[in-house]
Amino acid sequence: MSGSIDDDEDPEHSQGPAPAPLDLGRLEVEAKLAAAKHVASLLQRPDQLDKVDQYKRRVARKKASVEAMLKTVVQSQLDGVRTGLNQLQSALQDVHQIKQSLDEIADNYRIIEPLHQKLKDLKGENNKFCQLSAAQENLKHIFTVPESVVKTRELINEGKLLQAHKHLTDLEMARDDLLLALHRQPNQSPTDKNTLTHYFAEVETLSKELGKQLWVIIQRTLMSVRREPTLICTALRIIEREERMDNAWARKSDQTGFMPPGRPKCWRSKCLEVLQNSIAARIEGSQLETRDQNKMWLVRHLEITRQLMIDDLKVVKASSHTLLPPVFPPDYDVVRRYTRMYHKALSLHLEEMINQELEGNEVVSLLQWVKAYDSPELMRHPEINIDIKELGPLLEHKIIISLQNKYLKNMKQNITDWSRNTLRSDLKDWAENEPPDEDGDGFYNTQLPVIIFQMMEQNLQVANIIGQDLVKRVLELFAEELNRFANDYLSELRIYEERHVANRETPKFYVHYVIANANNCLAFGEYMKELRKRYIKNEFEEEQDDDTEQIRKDPFQQLTDKFQSLAKNCCDYILEELFIDLTKCLSDLMTRNWMSSAEGVNTINATWADYHQDFLHLKPSMYEILLAKGQRRLIKEYVKALLSRKLSFKSYDERKATAEKICREAEDLKAQFLAMSPKLDVTLFDVLPALAEGLKLKDSSMLSLEIMGFAQKYPDIRLEQLINLILCRGDISRSDARQLAIDTLGEDDSNKPKGIFSEIAGSG
Repeated sequence: MSGSIDDDEDPEHSQGPAPAPLDLGRLEVEAKLAAAKHVASLLQRPDQLDKVDQYKRRVARKKASVEAMLKTVVQSQLDGVRTGLNQLQSALQDVHQIKQSLDEIADNYRIIEPLHQKLKDLKGENNKFCQLSAAQENLKHIFTVPESVVKTRELINEGKLLQAHKHLTDLEMARDDLLLALHRQPNQSPTDKNTLTHYFAEVETLSKELGKQLWVIIQRTLMSVRREPTLICTALRIIEREERMDNAWARKSDQTGFMPPGRPKCWRSKCLEVLQNSIAARIEGSQLETRDQNKMWLVRHLEITRQLMIDDLKVVKASSHTLLPPVFPPDYDVVRRYTRMYHKALSLHLEEMINQELEGNEVVSLLQWVKAYDSPELMRHPEINIDIKELGPLLEHKIIISLQNKYLKNMKQNITDWSRNTLRSDLKDWAENEPPDEDGDGFYNTQLPVIIFQMMEQNLQVANIIGQDLVKRVLELFAEELNRFANDYLSELRIYEERHVANRETPKFYVHYVIANANNCLAFGEYMKELRKRYIKNEFEEEQDDDTEQIRKDPFQQLTDKFQSLAKNCCDYILEELFIDLTKCLSDLMTRNWMSSAEGVNTINATWADYHQDFLHLKPSMYEILLAKGQRRLIKEYVKALLSRKLSFKSYDERKATAEKICREAEDLKAQFLAMSPKLDVTLFDVLPALAEGLKLKDSSMLSLEIMGFAQKYPDIRLEQLINLILCRGDISRSDARQLAIDTLGEDDSNKPKGIFSEIAGSG
C-alpha cells in the first residue's frame, strides 16, 4: 500500500499543493474581454477612427516583440535543460567508476590483512636495529660531552657564536635522540632518564648562555647594524635555526608524544620581546631630568624623544645594506614591526607620564607633541614618512579628552585669576590724579581689554596647534569666563560711581575714566567680533544683517551686546554727573525765576559745551548714543517741569510769553546739539514747541482740535499727562480738562506705544 502513495500525498516528499491546471478557454475569454475594453478606450471619439491603422501597426509590433521574447525564453530554457541532462549523465558515469575503484580497494585490503601478523616480528627487529644504530651514532658524542661543553662555552665567550651553536646543536641532538629512544621503550626506566638528564645538564645551561649573548646583540640592534651588521646577521641565523628546530620537534611530538627539555625555545618571540623592551628603554632613557631639576623637563624630554625616534626610524626605514631592512629575514617585516613596537612603547610611556599627574603647561606641551606626531616634525618626516593610520591613535580618545579637560580646568583658573588681577590693577589707575591714556585717535582708554585679549589670544593659538575641537571648547570657556568678568566689571563700575557721588571731589578725573571704560567696553565688543570672525565663522556664517536670529544665538555676539550695554551704563554715569551740575537750572524750569531770566538755558548750553570737551574723547558710536541719551533726558526734564504745573499763568500774555520762551529754548538746545553732532537726530526737540502750542492758543474753543492733533502725533501720552497739559493753561476747570482728555484718548491707558511720555510716566 505504501508503494502506491503519490509524492504529493506523502508528507515527507510533499512540496506544497500542486499548481492548478491551466484553463486555456477561460484565459482566452478573459483576453478577448480585456482587448475589447482596450479598443473601446482607444476609439471613444470619431476622429480616433483615422488612427486605426496606426493602432494596428503598434499592436502588431508589440505582438511580434512579445513572440520574439517568448521564443528566446523557451530556447534558453531548452538549452539549460539539455546542459543539465548532460551533466547528470556525466556525474552518473563518474559515480559508477568510483564505486568500482572502492570495490577493488576493499578486495585488496582483505588480501593484505594477514601480512600484518606475518611481519610483526620483522617490525620489532627493525625498531631494535634503529635504536642500536642511533646509539652507535651518538656514542662518540656521549663520550665527548664534557669536552664539547667546555669547547662550546669557550666559543660563546670568544663571541664565535655560529661555531658555538654548531657544537650546542650536536650536544642537543645526542641528548634528544637518546631521550627519544628511552621514551619509545615499552618499559621506561626513570633511573636511565634521570641519568641522561643529569649527564646532559650543562647543555641547557649552555643554551641559556648563548641566548644571553644573542639578546645583548638584539638589544643593541640599531647601534650594531651601523657598525657591525654581521653580528645581527649571526644572531638572526641562530634564532631562525632554533625556530626551525622548534617546528621540527613540534611535528615529531605529534607523532611520538616526546618533546626534548627546553623545547620549544621560542627564540624568535624572545627576540621580538627584547626589541620591544630595548625600544621602551631608549624612550625612558631620553628623560634626563625631573620636574624638581628643571621646570621644562617635559619639553626637553619630548624633543629628545622626537629626535631619537627620527634617527632610529631612519635606520629602520632605510634600505642600505648597512641598515636594518636587508639584515632581517623578509618574513620579519621588520620596518612595519619595528614601527609598531616604537608606537606601542611610546604610547605606554606617555600614559605612564600622564598617570604621574602632569602640571600646568606640561599638559599643553604633551597635547601639542601628540598633535605633531602625525606631521613632518615626526612620523611624516621626509626621510621616514610613515603612515600611522594602521598603527591606531597614539593615545586613546578618552585620555586625550581627559588631558583636554585638565588643560581647560587649569586655563579657566588662570583666566579667572588673570582677569581679576588685571581688573584690580586697572582699578588703581581709575583713582590716579592723571587723565587716562589716549590712543592714536585721541580716545581715552586703559590697558584692560588689551591685556585680557592678549592672554586669550595666546591660549587660542596654543589650542589651535593642538586641534580644532579644543579651539571650540576654549572659545566656549572664554565666553563663560568673559560673561563672569563682565558682571565683575559692572559691579566695579557701580562702586566707582557710588563713591564718586558720595564725594564728587574724588577721583579728580572721574568722567575721563568713565569715558575710558566706555571705550574699553566697545573694544571688548570689537575683540569679540574679531574672535568670532576668525575662529567660529564656519559655525556662524557671515550675515549682512547683524540682527539676524542666527547671530544672536552666537555666545560671542551675546557677549558683545553685554559689553555694549556696559558702555551704555557708562554713558548713564557720565550724564548723571552732568545733570548733577544742571540740578539748579532744571529745578527752576517753568518757575517765575526761569520766566524772568535767560540764564537757565545759557547755563545748560555752557555746561554741555564744557563737558563736550571731554565727550570728544569718547568713540564715535558711543558719543552719538551719549548725546542722544542726554538730549532725551533734557527734553524729559522740560516736559516734566511743564506737566507738573509749577507755574500758574495770570493772563494770556504771560502764557504766550512762556510758550514763546519754550520754543526759543528748544531751538537753542537743538542748535547746541547739532553743533556737537551734525548727524544727531534732534527731531525729539519738536515736542516742546508742540506742547507750547497748547499754551499759545488763545481761543479755548479750538483747544480740542489742538489737543487731538497733539495726541495723534504723540500717541504714547497718558490720560493724566494730557489733563495736566490742558490745566497748564489755567483757563479750564479740571472737570472740563478731564472730559476733553477722555474725549481725545479714552479712559484706557493700556497698550500705549513707547515714547517720551511713556518713559516719563514709567519714571514716576
